[in-house]
Amino acid sequence: MWWIKWVTIHESYGLPRVAQECRRYLESQGIRVRIYFKQTKRAGHVYMLQVPADQEELARICLQAFKDAIS
Repeated sequence: MWWIKWVTIHESYGLPRVAQECRRYLESQGIRVRIYFKQTKRAGHVYMLQVPADQEELARICLQAFKDAIS
């Protein structure tokens, strides 16, 4: 049985729109992605974009390129 260690590379608060857009972009680059969320008292919901630890470096580079492109 294989265990995947997931690491968080992005967090967003409120609506999941930003996390979903980042997820779609990373998946189009061939990176496995999951969105984990939890409810908080202050911000409502926190959406965490997670990738497998072995793809973390590539995911961070791609995510930064995506953020630069939309800025």
